[in-house]
Amino acid sequence: MITGLVPCKGLDAILVIVDRFSKAIIPIACKTTLSSEGWAKILRDEVYAKYGMLVTVISDRGSQFVSKFLQDLYKMLDIKGNASTAYHPQTDGQTECANQEIEKYLRIFINVRQTDWPEWLPLAAFQHNNRIHSATGKSPFFVNFGRNPRIAPDTHTHATLRTPASEEFKTMMKTIHDETKAALTKAAEQMKTQYDKKKKAAITYQPGDKVWLDTTNLHLARPKKKLDDKRVGPFTILEKHGLSAYKLKLPLTWKIYPVFNETLLNPYIAPTFSNQQRDPPPPPNIINDEPKYEVEAIINHKTRKVRGQKDKETGKYTTNTVTDYLVKWKGYGKEEHKWTKESELDHAKEAIADYLKTIQGTVTVQAVVVKTNNLDPPTFILNSRTKDGDIQFQVQQGTDFVTTAWYFEHEIPHLSELIKDYYWVSREEFGEEYGPMDGYAPEEEGG
Repeated sequence: MITGLVPCKGLDAILVIVDRFSKAIIPIACKTTLSSEGWAKILRDEVYAKYGMLVTVISDRGSQFVSKFLQDLYKMLDIKGNASTAYHPQTDGQTECANQEIEKYLRIFINVRQTDWPEWLPLAAFQHNNRIHSATGKSPFFVNFGRNPRIAPDTHTHATLRTPASEEFKTMMKTIHDETKAALTKAAEQMKTQYDKKKKAAITYQPGDKVWLDTTNLHLARPKKKLDDKRVGPFTILEKHGLSAYKLKLPLTWKIYPVFNETLLNPYIAPTFSNQQRDPPPPPNIINDEPKYEVEAIINHKTRKVRGQKDKETGKYTTNTVTDYLVKWKGYGKEEHKWTKESELDHAKEAIADYLKTIQGTVTVQAVVVKTNNLDPPTFILNSRTKDGDIQFQVQQGTDFVTTAWYFEHEIPHLSELIKDYYWVSREEFGEEYGPMDGYAPEEEGG
């Protein structure tokens, strides 16, 4: 899926379907929030209704493509569903190449404001499907239908055209065809050149081998990606998947698919000298007959809402705010860092206190708005950001900087007046170009 596009008529993404046999493409304008049901409707209307029933579907590991609903649907229709390995779009390399071609095509023809990209998708598909593919020696149109479609003729017809507009439209179509053919040919050559430069000889690993894992696509608990480690591990190879992917033994706290392409792995070379080796981790302490691992440091924290007890009079459940800490365990590597409930860290109060001291005064406040009354603790709106296309607000209740949480606007309707005041405080603080009337844009999550 191609994302990050300027929204047009409620659409902000392109879903590209590639026929592995003919190499034909079907680009569909859609939303980034496409659901499993929406994907099933696209398969019905754009593939089955025009080309017949599918045999295999290869996709990324997006939730809309691997949901229980789709698994059951594929099974019922006798379709084999395969998901690509983690963080390696080349597993579905044909779609990745098609995505790049479409992006290059759109860069050439869309308007300056980039708001008409859906209108160019049919022509982008036509130009791709009418070009000879290097793998088949034929165009996708010819493979599917046994012939190539007619295009704008190279020479003028002998018939007199009745209107100048007809001649102008014909000339425009011919120009678009010629420019696109040249652009796509050049794009294919550039992609091949770049791939050949980066491709390295494959290394064959055996079960039990140790490897480093590239962190390019991993979301580790570090403040900034720029200064994060380039690789983590070493991890043990469990087994080989397919031709070029391996399953790794990852920590249980890493809730990600453990299969990675070989391009993300590097062989682990054992240290030459004894002083280069990491000491074995210490055994846990036994406190109240329970094993407790020693906390070396607290790295980060977050708060979340949990359901409390049920009120006997109203029948409603109360809502409590709890704090989780990201813990660095003594003697263990960063791959073992774990989010742990505060209630499970009674033996680490000193480490928590040290952490809280380090973050005092380090919270960046873009604009602060306060609401108080005689019943509730002071309420602050500290900051805002965009997530999944919607705006979230950082809300704090109380006077410490620990019990904060992010909420979408629809989750805090009782703070609507406070949100309005927040925008105008931001406007006064950062200049007249900001503010709800002028398109104030909150910071991106993680920015």
